[in-house]
Amino acid sequence: MLRTAWRGLRKGAASMAETRHWTAWGTSALFSTAEVPTDIAKIRNIGILAHIDAGKTTTTERMLFYSGAIHRMGEVHDGDTTMDFMPQERERGITIGSAAISFSWNDHHINLIDTPGHVDFTIEVERAVRVLDGAVAVFDGVAGVEAQTETVWEQADRYKVPRIAFVNKLDREGASFDRTLGMIESRFNVTVLPVQLPMGENADFHGVVDLVTMEMLTWSDPEGQVIRRLPLVPGASNEAMQQLYTKALNARQSLIEKASDFDETLADLFLCEEPIDATMLQAALRRITVAKPDDHPNAVVALCGSALKNKGVQPLLDAIVNYLPSPSDPSSSPFEASEVLKDKSLRPVQMDATASGPLCVLAFKVKHDRQRGPIVFFRVYSGTLHAKAQLYNTTRNVKERLTRLMLVAADDADEVDEIKAGNIGAAVGLKNTYTGDTLVAGNAVVKTLLPGVEIPAPVFTCSIESDSLSRQKELDEALGHLQREDPSFVVMQDEETGQTLMSGMGELHLEILQDRLKTEYKLDPSIGKMRVAYRETIASPFEVHWREI
Repeated sequence: MLRTAWRGLRKGAASMAETRHWTAWGTSALFSTAEVPTDIAKIRNIGILAHIDAGKTTTTERMLFYSGAIHRMGEVHDGDTTMDFMPQERERGITIGSAAISFSWNDHHINLIDTPGHVDFTIEVERAVRVLDGAVAVFDGVAGVEAQTETVWEQADRYKVPRIAFVNKLDREGASFDRTLGMIESRFNVTVLPVQLPMGENADFHGVVDLVTMEMLTWSDPEGQVIRRLPLVPGASNEAMQQLYTKALNARQSLIEKASDFDETLADLFLCEEPIDATMLQAALRRITVAKPDDHPNAVVALCGSALKNKGVQPLLDAIVNYLPSPSDPSSSPFEASEVLKDKSLRPVQMDATASGPLCVLAFKVKHDRQRGPIVFFRVYSGTLHAKAQLYNTTRNVKERLTRLMLVAADDADEVDEIKAGNIGAAVGLKNTYTGDTLVAGNAVVKTLLPGVEIPAPVFTCSIESDSLSRQKELDEALGHLQREDPSFVVMQDEETGQTLMSGMGELHLEILQDRLKTEYKLDPSIGKMRVAYRETIASPFEVHWREI
């Protein structure tokens, strides 16, 4: 259930830091909803994508801790991470639903969506990727590119989302940064631009070399909060340091050569043998990353570390700010926006990501709250969305009125008066809005329509039956709520067998939904196999045309 920190409970908190709104509910961890900057160029809408058990949630937890959004790091194996708040997630140690949170880093506002890594919850990745401007693809440094890694990469390609790579778990036995980068290049047909070198291998991994600034970064405390930066310079008295400098210099030169193939400004400097400082190289890498590709990125910036050992996460946050696009960058355009004309035909329209423009909102997720009704998660692409606004759903041709507007922090939220272009939030009161719907102002002259979310077809089916006839209506309502939350979950009535069938993305998917029926709706339906209606004779007349050769 989404727990909301209403403003009235926080009015007396004058001693709080200006850019933090701390709220404690019961035993939950404290975390913040960062102040949203007025400069849209300082916003980053990013997602964390990975195969299951690549360290995605652990990496996210460190990001929240180092940014000051939480005061204590949770662990997946302890079942107390901020983003995995569902009982089923904490019990199984996996991410099931996508979760959003906002925090500040280096004077930038980051809206982050943590996504599942299991194939059964593909819809959660699909709808999250739809509203992202950039993504961090997390790789297991031992396993490299895995099956679901390829799936989420293809999803990011489908929505043309720029991304950077983070090779995690380099402290594990058998981990290899170079091998993983090679797998990324061969599997995804991209050029990898490593901006770091790992220091030490496996259990001896203790830091990274920043190839952009030519600095050695080491973490000197168990929680990884204290970073020691040591410039690498020629002529070091220590032989090991001199070898490290030479290796880093060669790697930096290779990085510049590779990057020059994708950026003309950098190529001119390289061909003229001009000195290329950190600012020039960083700017070139950003231009390469945010460039709008035809179908998939041509080059990907790569970093490394060990999130569990608290090494490498702060540089990853720096890379998110430095390289990934803002909502105002060309790569952040929501594809071809269209105007719905009176005859229901569509006409392409230009839409700019400005707070002063016409309102255009895309709903990407719906969560049913048993007290407040549907909570719709959305991104504002243009204009400013105000609380209690009258809206028009151009996808379904219905009027809507939202009652409450919130900035989301995992399973908590802060109620706000408005949310401007480029940001992600949630709304209460939208009774007829579903995943992928477009909303505009109720009095909008131009009825804008954005591309929705591609829903995967279900692949696994079983039967479901109420434990009693008296509770059949309750079960039907609960299944309706779950279908609205999860478009990849389908319930239908088989007219021939009389069974109620539910279909999803896999056995685990339906198992989780069954558990939610028990824990959230206090229902205990019977789950079984679907029956096949065998036919013993021809049911209707038909004609067959054949020719003997």
